[in-house]
Amino acid sequence: MIKEEYKYHHIGLPTTISQKNEEYNEEWKFYGSGYFESQFGIEWLRIEKDSPLHPLIKTVPHIAFVVKDINKSILGQKVIYGPNNPAKGVTVCFIQLDGTPIEFLQFDRPENKIWPNEHKLINPVHRKEKKKELINYKYHHFGISTNLKKRNTLYLKDYKVHYTDHQANPFGIQWMKYDSDCKLPSIVQKLSHVSFQVNNLKQAIKGKKVIIEPYSPSKGVLVAFIEENGAPIEFFQIN
Repeated sequence: MIKEEYKYHHIGLPTTISQKNEEYNEEWKFYGSGYFESQFGIEWLRIEKDSPLHPLIKTVPHIAFVVKDINKSILGQKVIYGPNNPAKGVTVCFIQLDGTPIEFLQFDRPENKIWPNEHKLINPVHRKEKKKELINYKYHHFGISTNLKKRNTLYLKDYKVHYTDHQANPFGIQWMKYDSDCKLPSIVQKLSHVSFQVNNLKQAIKGKKVIIEPYSPSKGVLVAFIEENGAPIEFFQIN
């Protein structure tokens, strides 16, 4: 279970393909895009080869959490970037855990005051839901696609995927390795995904671009995938 001190913020997906509305960071030599237009915090990072960023950040998808005390959060962790202040009122730092870059952000004033953007969409994970919407989103895990063999994996035979236990770490990191004859959509196999537990799956996927229709991988669990901002997002409901 994810500790309450970590509040989901976004996932960062490295890419070599130019994206819409890219913004260039001259100091760290990368183009960032997508976060302001994404309701579920999907950010694309097109990083130049000579960027001084850590190799893991340049090549492996990362997940970001908002924390109250960044110094406390990085205590005893392997820091690979920062702490740094990319703008007044925010501190950023990256750690690495089992080959995964994890970003922490500490905000000392409202985020929309630090990075005002006319394209920013309301993030349903953070907003207070109206009663009539009847949907609650709770961050569950971050599934990272890999071709490498990982230790202590489990196997989902029906869907031909090997995966690590997301509960084995406090951040919900889960590595996913798909068999060559896996029938899941290529976007799910090739790209990393973020997963949210919802209380109303049917309502959560309504009006969305569904790429995997609701199915039951085990008794009492209902799962579906949508595509948002070019990335797969998993929703699941436990009955």
